[in-house]
Amino acid sequence: MKPRIWLTRPTAQAAKTQLAFENLGFKVLSVPVLEITPVDTSAAVQAIRQRILDFDRYDMAIFVSQNAVHYGCAWLDQFWPQLPTACQFFAIGSATREALLDAGLPVVGAMAVSEAMNSESLLATEQMAQVRDQRILIFRGEGGRTHLGDSLQARGAQVDYCELYRRALPSAAEQAVAQALSEGDAWLSVHSGESLQNVVSLLQASKPTSPPDAWLSWPLLVPGQRVGELAAQMGFSQILVAENATDSAMCEALEKQLVQNN
Repeated sequence: MKPRIWLTRPTAQAAKTQLAFENLGFKVLSVPVLEITPVDTSAAVQAIRQRILDFDRYDMAIFVSQNAVHYGCAWLDQFWPQLPTACQFFAIGSATREALLDAGLPVVGAMAVSEAMNSESLLATEQMAQVRDQRILIFRGEGGRTHLGDSLQARGAQVDYCELYRRALPSAAEQAVAQALSEGDAWLSVHSGESLQNVVSLLQASKPTSPPDAWLSWPLLVPGQRVGELAAQMGFSQILVAENATDSAMCEALEKQLVQNN
């Protein structure tokens, strides 16, 4: 019988990952615990508009995710048919880099696929070493990590945020978790710390398994050491730490564990 694995990515981003997991021999259960929606309050929209109107004042623009590229480039296209030539574009992660390139933007400072592809990796690049007096705009979602911006400010940069989207718990998440639990033991996968926190909250609120919290002993796949440490603090006992959140890295970690199990 095929091992089951929960895929907790937002539905719109899950298709390629599902296929990759299925190619490893898993039965993939769709349990999205995040959904991405554009900000829509008048204050949030006006804040974005002001950042975009001032875009020619920035020396660097950093995009933290594919969602940041999707929403950010839509705003830039609306107000800047010809982008300022002085601004340098940076991406966190290969998928974000590819999204920027697809949008026709010249990217510098994007990490290679083999690297961790997080804020810490970008901060370690040569381009981020000397940023004193540089104006930097970070495209991200609401309430993202502040480590990148705080670190750049500590190095003397002036940092602003353009918060384009919000992450929310899908209305159907509780039902999806209940359905997946009814199929029995499984592997778990998350692509961010927020996804991990959401899936744990949903599991804790669900009807108890037998024994209660049995899912803490299920194999859990996480993207990177930071999320792995969070999982350990939550009590998970089988944590598979992928090098990053790309499908190739996540599948490599899964495959290694499958080989060990056999």
